[in-house]
Amino acid sequence: MNSRVLQLIKLGESETVEFKGPRSSPDTLSRAVCGLLNQQGGFLLWGVNDQGEPTGIQHATDVAEELNRLFMSRINPRPFLSVSVQEAHGIDVIVIRVPPGSDKPYSVNRQIWVRIGSATMRAGEERSADLVERAAADLERWERDPMPGFGIEDCRTDELAKTRTDIAEAGRFGGNIPAEDGALFEQLYLRRGGVLTNAALVLFAAETRRWSPSIYMRVISYAGNKSGPIANDVILDGPAVSTLREAVSIIQQRTGFSGRFKKDQLERVDRPAYAVYALRESLVNAITHRSYETVGGCIRVEIYPDRLVVTNPGSLPGDLTPGSLRTEHRSIPVNPDIARVFYLRRLMDQLGIGTQRMIWECKELGAKTPRWRAEGGIVSVTLFRAPEPAAEEALTGRQAEFVESLKPGAEFKTADYLTATGVSERQARRDLADMEDRGIIERHGKGRATLYRRVQGGPR
Repeated sequence: MNSRVLQLIKLGESETVEFKGPRSSPDTLSRAVCGLLNQQGGFLLWGVNDQGEPTGIQHATDVAEELNRLFMSRINPRPFLSVSVQEAHGIDVIVIRVPPGSDKPYSVNRQIWVRIGSATMRAGEERSADLVERAAADLERWERDPMPGFGIEDCRTDELAKTRTDIAEAGRFGGNIPAEDGALFEQLYLRRGGVLTNAALVLFAAETRRWSPSIYMRVISYAGNKSGPIANDVILDGPAVSTLREAVSIIQQRTGFSGRFKKDQLERVDRPAYAVYALRESLVNAITHRSYETVGGCIRVEIYPDRLVVTNPGSLPGDLTPGSLRTEHRSIPVNPDIARVFYLRRLMDQLGIGTQRMIWECKELGAKTPRWRAEGGIVSVTLFRAPEPAAEEALTGRQAEFVESLKPGAEFKTADYLTATGVSERQARRDLADMEDRGIIERHGKGRATLYRRVQGGPR
C-alpha cells in the first residue's frame, strides 16, 4: 500500500491532481498531462475513477512503459516526467508525476491544453499567447544560451555513442534515436539556431574548462575530520555523466569497504562505506541543480574519515527547504535540459523522491540520515560513513577445511570429525555446536545415534 497515492486520492482532484479510469483513451491521457505541464505540474493517477476509487490497471508494469513512449511521441515538445506503478489498497495504479514544464507551451496534435481548477481544457488565444510569452522568458536561462565557437567536433564521440546506447536501453525517448549527431542535439534541445548550447557543453564537451573555467568537479580527501592537511586532490574535467561515474569510482576507492563473515557463509561479505545510490544521487543533484553562472564555483566532494560532503553553487529551487528534502516534494529542475538527458539515460529515477530513497539506503547501511544545507549561495549534502559491522569470528581453519571436504547433504558422525581434525572430543563437540549455530550443519538423533548433515545449498 502506497501512502502517498492514498493521500492524493483522499485530497481529490484539483489543479495539480487528476484521476483517470482504466478506459481512458491515449489522447485523453496525453491532454491531461499536457494541461499539467502548461500549469504548475502535478500528478495524473490512471486507474482511479472520478469517485476516487482505485480500479487499477491490468499488466500495469508493461502498460507504464508503453505509456511513457506514448507521451514522448504525442506531446510536443518532448516532456520531462516520470511514470511508475504504485499500489493503493493492493491495486496497481499508474502514477504520472509531472513537474512544471520547462518548454511551454506544450501541445497534443497542435492543440494547447491547460489545467484550470479540476478540469483540463483547450487553451484559448489569450492563454496560449501568455504561455508563449512566458516560454520566451524561460529561454533566457544559462543552460540555453549558445556557446560561441563550441561545436560537435569539440564533443566526446564515445560519450555521444554511450548516450545513444543508454537512451535506447532505458526506452524513455519515445521515438527513433537520430544517428546523426546534429539531429540528436536538436531532439535533446541542446542546439538552438544551429548553435550548441551551454547544456551541450556540460554534457558532452571533451574539455569543459577550456570553454568555462568553473565547469569541473573537485574531489578532495582530508586526513582528519576537520579541514586540514589534504591527503589527495583530483580535478575531473569532461562530460557530466563520465565525470559522475569517475567520481563515484574514485570515492569508493578512497573510502573502501567494510567487511564481516556471516554466520552461514565461509566467505567475507563486503559492503561500501557509503550507500551507492545516495552517493550517486548527491552528485546527480549537484550537476543538474547547480548554478553554472557563478564565477569561480565548482562542484566539490570533500572526503573526511567519518563523512563525505558534496557542495555546489546555487540555491534550492522554488519553495524547497533543506527540511522538505526529507519528504516527498515537487521536482523543479534548475537545469531541465541537463536533467532530461540524465533522466533519459536512467541516471534519475522518479522525480521528487530521490532524497527519500537516499535516506532509506543510508538507514539500510546503518548510517545516519543525510544532512542538507542551503546558505550563502551554496547547497550541500553530507553523507555519513556507515559504522563498521559487528564482526563475527570466522570458522577455524580445521572447521573450514572439514566442511569444504563434504558435499551438500553428506552425513557424518562426531568420530569422523575427530579423525579428520585430530582435536579432543570436547573440542570437537564445541566445533560442531558452533557450525550448527551458524546453520552450516544440522544434527539428527541423540547419543551414539547422533548424525550431522552438511546443509544443502550451504557454503561450498
